[in-house]
Amino acid sequence: MRGNGLIISVGVIGCRHGAPREGRLAAIFSARRSGAAANRVPMYLSTLDITQLIAAYHCAILACLLLSRPRLRGLTLLCATFSVHMAFNLGVGLGVIGPAFDITSAFGLVYGPAFYLFVRGVAAEAFRWQPVTALHALPALVIAIWQPEPPIPYLFGLPSLVIYIGLALQQLYRHGRQRAEWRSDDLAISLDWVHAALVAFIALALMDIGREVIGFTSQAIPDDLALAVIIVAVVSLLTLMTRAARSHDDKRGALPDIALTAPRPPADEDETRYAEAFARIGQLIEREAAWQEPRLSLTDLATRLRLSPRDVSRAINLHGRASFARFINGYRVRAIDALMADPDNAGRTIMELAYEAGFNSKSTFNRIYREVTGKTPTEAFELARVEPSGNSQKPLRSN
Repeated sequence: MRGNGLIISVGVIGCRHGAPREGRLAAIFSARRSGAAANRVPMYLSTLDITQLIAAYHCAILACLLLSRPRLRGLTLLCATFSVHMAFNLGVGLGVIGPAFDITSAFGLVYGPAFYLFVRGVAAEAFRWQPVTALHALPALVIAIWQPEPPIPYLFGLPSLVIYIGLALQQLYRHGRQRAEWRSDDLAISLDWVHAALVAFIALALMDIGREVIGFTSQAIPDDLALAVIIVAVVSLLTLMTRAARSHDDKRGALPDIALTAPRPPADEDETRYAEAFARIGQLIEREAAWQEPRLSLTDLATRLRLSPRDVSRAINLHGRASFARFINGYRVRAIDALMADPDNAGRTIMELAYEAGFNSKSTFNRIYREVTGKTPTEAFELARVEPSGNSQKPLRSN
C-alpha cells in the first residue's frame, strides 16, 4: 500500500511508500513472542523516523511560541497540525498506532483552512476566531471518523485546498491594495513573504508528486530519503513563516476592514469640505512633525483630527493626489533634504538622518527616496556636500 503524499493526500507529507500497516515494532514484538531470535530483528529508528520525530518536536515548539499571539492562531494551527501529523506518521510506521486509529489521511483537510485562517489573521484587523470557525475542521473530522480508502480523501481534499488557497489569495490581494492607504510604513507590512511561502509550498508539492512518480517507476532515489528531505524543507519553511509572522504582528500589519473610497464618488461630493480637511491635515503634520513617527497610520491621523479615516483618506487622495503612504513619505523626503542641507548635520551618517526623518529601514528609505526624487540617496548626498555658496563643507558619511 502506498502512503500519502504532499499533494497526493492533499496534505503536507504522508507515510512512506511500502510501509507495512502493522509496523516494524509490531513485527519485532510478534517475532519475540513466537520465539524467534530477537537479534535477527534489530529495533532501530530509520533516518525518516528520526526526521519525523524531530519535525514533530520542532513544530510543536513553533506552535507554543505562537500561542500568545491571537492574530497568528492560523499559523499556530498549521504548525500544531503538522507536528501531530508527523507524530501519527511515525506511530503508524512503527506500529504503535493501529489501523483503527490511523487518521493520517484526515490531516490533509486541515492545512487549507489553517492557511486561510492564518492569512485572515495577518491581513484583516477585525478578524476574530469565533465558535463557528471550528466548522472549517468538519471535513477533516468526517474523514478521521470515516477513514475511507483512497481516492475518497483526495476527492474531498483537493477541491477544499484549491478553494481555501483562492480565498487566501483574495485576502492577500486586498491587503496589498489597501496597505498604502492605511499605513505610512506600507512596505514594512507587506505580505509578499506569504506569497513566497505559498509558492514554496507549491514547489514542495511538485517535489512530492515527483517522489510519487519515482516511487512507481524506479528505485533511483530512495523514497524515504526523498520524503525526509521534503519534511526538512517544510519544517524550515514553517520556521521562516513563524519568524516573519511574529515580526508582522509586532508591526500591527493587519488592516481595518473599512472601504476608504466608494467605487464611484458621488456626483454631489463636497470638495470644499475635503479642502478644509486637507488644510487641517497639513497643519497637524507640520505642527507635530508627524512624519517622524515610523508607524504613523491613517487611523492615528484621523483620531487626532477627529475625522473619519474615510474623510482623511479622501482629502489626501483628492487634494494631495497621492496615497496616504506616499503623502507622508513626501514629508519625510523633504525633511531629510533639509537635514542634509543643514551644516550642523555634517559628519552624521545618512541613515541617522533617514531614521530621524521617520524611515525605519535602509531598503525602504532607498526605494522611496528614488521614487519621490528620481535620484538615489547617494546622488543627493553628493550634491549636499557643497553649500549653495560653493564653499565645501564636511561631507556626510554614507553609512
